[in-house]
Amino acid sequence: MTQQFEVGKAPVVSVTSCDELVIKGWDQPQVIIKSGEAQVTEVEGGLNIACSGRLRLIVPEQAQLKLDQVHGDLVIKSVMGAIEIEHVAGDAILVNGGAVSLNQVAGDLSAKHLEDALVAGTVHGDAVFRHVGRLKLGHVHGDFSARIVNGDVAVGDVMGDIGLRNVAGDVAVGAGHRDANFRFLSGQTSVGQIHGDIRIYGELAEGKHTFSAGGDLVLRWPVNTAVSLTATAPKIVNQLKLDNIVETDQTLIGQIGSGGPAVNLNANGRIVLKDLYVVSEEWEHFQADDADFDFTIDLEGLGAEISAQLGQHVTRISTELEKRFGSDFAQTLSEKITRKAEQAAARAERAAERAAERARRRAEQQNRRRGTYRPTPPPPPKKPASPEEQIKILKMVEQGIISPEEASMLLEALEKGS
Repeated sequence: MTQQFEVGKAPVVSVTSCDELVIKGWDQPQVIIKSGEAQVTEVEGGLNIACSGRLRLIVPEQAQLKLDQVHGDLVIKSVMGAIEIEHVAGDAILVNGGAVSLNQVAGDLSAKHLEDALVAGTVHGDAVFRHVGRLKLGHVHGDFSARIVNGDVAVGDVMGDIGLRNVAGDVAVGAGHRDANFRFLSGQTSVGQIHGDIRIYGELAEGKHTFSAGGDLVLRWPVNTAVSLTATAPKIVNQLKLDNIVETDQTLIGQIGSGGPAVNLNANGRIVLKDLYVVSEEWEHFQADDADFDFTIDLEGLGAEISAQLGQHVTRISTELEKRFGSDFAQTLSEKITRKAEQAAARAERAAERAAERARRRAEQQNRRRGTYRPTPPPPPKKPASPEEQIKILKMVEQGIISPEEASMLLEALEKGS
């Protein structure tokens, strides 16, 4: 059943309850309601809607949305007015919007291309953001990932992995219970205890920055960029060209240039300090006494390459799904597949970095046993699973035959066997 209401350009549309909900914005001053079970009340300035089943809404782009109880998945696209959401029992997907306030999501939360702030209380699944404004979250029970944020990022407690990349504002993290990956943060940082490993890439803003890891901590700092460093850990591996070095049993202090940020690093495992960009040189340029040889493989683009390859295939699958089942179903499923692919890519990148670090440590041990030596180039990276194999594994995940974790293990097994 389809109903249509004249509401003006910026109505307030309230939904008290429904099952799965899909809302799309358009450039007309009407609201179109598609549901066989919707009860609609016209009020001054908008509509009140209650529905016991699935609900589809087309609303003016500048409409304000007030959603109380969504008992399934929620998809909102191209709505620029303020959005208030109380509770979503499934996943929530937000695309092309303005300001969003959300209390609780029982599943995953995904948002991209938001021009204003997103504020959320509790996310029981993963929280993934791309091209958004300011972010503020209370608790995330899964992984938390944000890329290209045009404001501040504040999150209280994250039970899964943390990944922040290209953040224009300040970053505040209460605590992280697994690994954290920070890349190219432009503002001030306030990061509590991270119980796993920490990886930091790129320059930090002037001021004081403190990072504490329960596991290892890796800092990749831009060459010839000023910084004052204090590192404290049972083992410290320094590959940076620091001046005024002071070393004690478990502490290293040094600096590059003058001025710059003051960075304090603490780890219960190892701290590794190295240049952000590996300098490519001919192997024959190394001398027999080159004790500073760097076995590091440049893995900066590994995760992006995997995501890009998978993204091409996800796009093709999404197109086929849209033809067969409609755009709403295709949008929801492709978002889920993309999230899992990005998580798998991040895990692959971290695993490759750990493998490279283990190779470097083994080389150090051999160097100490043998004395000086001429290093040999690292072996070429293992051939990844073919696109056909990746697609087959993705389809198995879609059909529920295997879990995302099992898919990651299968991809790893294929790479080892190649």
